[in-house]
Amino acid sequence: MKNIENFTRRKFLNYTMVGGVAIPLFSIIPNSNEAYGGVFQTAKDLENLTELEKMHLPKISLPPVVEDGSQASIVCSVDHPMDEDHYIKSIQIMNFADPIVIKGKFYLTPHNGEAYISTQIRLSGGEGTVWVVSECNKHGKWASSKNVSVAAGGCWSA
Repeated sequence: MKNIENFTRRKFLNYTMVGGVAIPLFSIIPNSNEAYGGVFQTAKDLENLTELEKMHLPKISLPPVVEDGSQASIVCSVDHPMDEDHYIKSIQIMNFADPIVIKGKFYLTPHNGEAYISTQIRLSGGEGTVWVVSECNKHGKWASSKNVSVAAGGCWSA
C-alpha cells in the first residue's frame, strides 16, 4: 500500500510517456549484424566492409569514457557523396539507456556539401550504447553504434 501512496499523477505520466516512446524505438534495435525487419542495415563484417557499407555506414567519434554526461562531445560523419540525386537525408543520434532516447536528428541536403555533425549530447550515468542512423535517399537507413561509459550522468531520471 505504501508504494501506491507515493505514485503520483506526474509519475504515471512520466512512465507512460517513456513507455510510449521506448517501445516503438526498441523495435529498431537489430538483434544481429544483419538488416533487422527492413528498418536499417548494419555492417555484416566490420573487417571487410563492402563498397556500399563503406559509403553509407556512419562513423562515430565519441570517447569510450565520458567524465561528465551533461556535455558529451560527439562527431558523426558519413563518407557519402552529396549529389543532387544521391545524398544523405538525415543523421539521428540515439541512446536507449537514457530517459530521453533521441539525442538529435539532423536533416541534410546536397547543399551541405558533406554529411558531418559535431555536437554535444547528454548521457545518463553508467554503461550505454550510442546509435547513429544515417538515411540515404536511395539506399535507406544505415546504423553504427559505439559503447560508452559515463562516470557522472547528465540526464535526470525518475
